Amino acid sequence: MWKNRIRFKFDAFLLLLLAAAGPLPGAEVLFDFESPDALEAWKCNTPDGELQRSTALAAAGDAALCFTTPAWRPGEHDQQSSWPSFEARVPRPDWSKYDRLVIEVFNDSAATMPFNVFLCDSQRPLRQGARYLDAIGAYAAKQLVLPLPAALADKGIDGRDIAVLHCYSENPPADLTFYLDAITLLEPGEPLPETSAAYRRKTKELLQQRFARQSAAIRAELTALDEEQLPPAVRNYWLEQRDAYLAELELDGDCGEALIAELLSGVRRRALVRQYRTLMDFEAYRTESGSTAPDVVLGRASSMEKVLPQAANFQPVTGPLRLAAARNEREASQLIVLPTGSDLAGVTVTVSALSDGRHDWPDGITVIPVGYVETKQTPPSGSPYLGFWPDVLLPFLDTVPVRRGTAQAFWLRLAVPENQPAGEYRGEARVIINGKTAFQVPLIVTVYDFTLPKALPLATAITFFGKDIPTPATADILARWRQNPDYPGNAWKRHRPEWAAMLADYGITYDSLYEYAGWEPDFAILAELKKQGRLGKFNLGYFGPASDDPADDYGMQSTLERLRSRYQRARELGLLDHAYLYGCDEVKPELFERVERAAAILKREFPDVPLFTTAYDENYGLDGRLASFDWFCPLTPKYDPDKAEKARQAGKQVWFYICLAPVTPYANFFVESPAIDGRLLLGAMSAKYRPDGFLYYQVSLWNNEKPITAGPFTDWDPRSFHDYHGDGSWTCPGPDGTPLATIRLENFRDGLEDYAYDHLLRERLAAVKAAGIEAAEWIEAAETVLAVPDEVVASLTRYTDDPETVYRYRHTLATLIEQTPQLPTPGNQSK
Repeated sequence: MWKNRIRFKFDAFLLLLLAAAGPLPGAEVLFDFESPDALEAWKCNTPDGELQRSTALAAAGDAALCFTTPAWRPGEHDQQSSWPSFEARVPRPDWSKYDRLVIEVFNDSAATMPFNVFLCDSQRPLRQGARYLDAIGAYAAKQLVLPLPAALADKGIDGRDIAVLHCYSENPPADLTFYLDAITLLEPGEPLPETSAAYRRKTKELLQQRFARQSAAIRAELTALDEEQLPPAVRNYWLEQRDAYLAELELDGDCGEALIAELLSGVRRRALVRQYRTLMDFEAYRTESGSTAPDVVLGRASSMEKVLPQAANFQPVTGPLRLAAARNEREASQLIVLPTGSDLAGVTVTVSALSDGRHDWPDGITVIPVGYVETKQTPPSGSPYLGFWPDVLLPFLDTVPVRRGTAQAFWLRLAVPENQPAGEYRGEARVIINGKTAFQVPLIVTVYDFTLPKALPLATAITFFGKDIPTPATADILARWRQNPDYPGNAWKRHRPEWAAMLADYGITYDSLYEYAGWEPDFAILAELKKQGRLGKFNLGYFGPASDDPADDYGMQSTLERLRSRYQRARELGLLDHAYLYGCDEVKPELFERVERAAAILKREFPDVPLFTTAYDENYGLDGRLASFDWFCPLTPKYDPDKAEKARQAGKQVWFYICLAPVTPYANFFVESPAIDGRLLLGAMSAKYRPDGFLYYQVSLWNNEKPITAGPFTDWDPRSFHDYHGDGSWTCPGPDGTPLATIRLENFRDGLEDYAYDHLLRERLAAVKAAGIEAAEWIEAAETVLAVPDEVVASLTRYTDDPETVYRYRHTLATLIEQTPQLPTPGNQSK
């Protein structure tokens, strides 16, 4: 998705950046801010922003442009997004001989900030201009290089009439300060401007000054913790962890990118503070449990948390682990093993049979070691931490080694059969270290007295087709990799039925939005899913805008020929009720006439198949420009519930989607995204905003030479779509190309199941009201939770980060479902 967007050149970090020392021969300096009247061409568009000429930090000469604005505070902005911006009237409109615009920017802010640009001519509205999207790290300089000819031509912008240079950010998470300087046009072949030594020195000094203050505060907080309170068996371990971290905070040398990410986010600082409490709180349980491992700590975490192995952010085990789920549902928890003494050669976690005293349940919980993938640079979406992240689940590992000071997570996945009696079941987990049982942890599992449907009620349209998108690291070697039958993009095809079955377990139909080479609907798999009652929506094929050639039915003949046989096959198998036609992916309004022409032709040919698009129609078909489409799908920030409801009244559906955007504070599925975000997006957020479905462009972009065959620390490169980690990649190929899921995929399914709770209660509330049953208290409670309390989701950018809040919300839904008043017709309230 967003394949047509042009990204800025992204340099690795501050000391690798180039900033202009002065104009080159033939270069055109548009703005250098040296003159006292340099701001006359500029204006600030933000009421609480300020634009001024500053001598504090100039990339060239003595002065720069400084833009400041406060942090975005949703409570002060009526929950509306903030787009702080400033712009200039361009002094030289004819850019036809230039191929790049260079802008030197320094972000003097304590967070990564979006920095975006519109370029527009004098004849078009600004938002129809050429747009460039990027982000600049905290206290970091970047030389932005904007390619011109293709970007201008793509939007129909006249390169001889450039009128406006518009710069903007989005929802700044901290008080924002940008310095801009040396805004320069370059002709083809001209080298990029080089750095001045003074600018390099000044930006480095600023960076160190900002972080020296922060590291001093961290040092004071950590040294204030009284190590003498810690049990002797773990005291030395914690002191080593603390002192090693404090040593990294010495800023006499250069700041590495990983340290900068850590200082900004405080991930390791918070983990050390939590570890201090955890190490003390666990000792009581260690004694009670009769543990044989005095230098191992056990922790717990929900499925909505990512436990970093080198920043062990978990709670201690102090009692039973608890899980709750409906019939035909999956739910998970995590058990964490942290050695504080020596390395452990092999750790295994097993789970006993569960029992409620009447029913034995031998295989209710499966244990899967969590695998880790390494991030090595900050992606455009930002990151609070560089290093190993928990992500892929590794069921092929029975035993894993665990290094001292490393938190190893084990995923305890509960799967409730659809015929399991409701009640409370008990069992235990055993932690086996080097062949001996070291801990026995009680488990309590609650099975709710209702059943989730096999096909979950929130519709999805999601691509699975294992492929690659070249990254800078793989562009030169992909051709060789692709020749290997064990290459992930080849190996997975040996296991199509297994992949289809695994995806169906997660509420995803084996499907593709796009016409990849070698792809077409697999009707054998689709028919089997229909037989199992697990078939969702699937695409008959992709289509693009029509041409301007009426002699060839506007260029649609080849598309029609491709789709007719698929349509007929779907009809023969009784699958048409599940089919759609997807097209015109993210097409812009200037092409809407051709888009509608294509849709009208397809609607005449296939009148009973919905036409589906992510074209940028913010009116969802209400203005008639895309009248032939049935389903519209905006990006989550563009989803308007009021317009969506009007569109539904007109017979349309309105879904929503994400891709490499939006980024924080919106929910997404990056490796670095909080796991809870994905669950809320498909669960409570969807329940609150009522989209008709969720679309995602890919879950299998793999840019690695080999499948994952070892762990828990894998050699899997998480870069998927260019420099993004995990975007378009929620799955991984395991040994021989077999399916592996991720924590992100688990939370996707958990969200769909939370939405199913909402759906069931909503149905029962409607039935109770229709029957005229007197149940005022139950009705009021149901209506309250179905509105989704603000403590769970206040908006698409304000939502809880506390798993316990989600569990309380979910339990309230479950309790009300179980307490549904007796309906007059027993068949209507079957469980």
